[in-house]
Amino acid sequence: MLMEQILERENLIQALKRVERNKESHGVDGMPVQNLRPHLMTAWHK
Repeated sequence: MLMEQILERENLIQALKRVERNKESHGVDGMPVQNLRPHLMTAWHK
């Protein structure tokens, strides 16, 4: 049940906002923060 809580939409949106506040930090995948939201918008709905 923990995974369902982690993957709840509101929790993911809060996590995205925290990542965006860190602006210059790249993730382990090397994706720039400014590319993250557009990527999620296309990939999330699949």
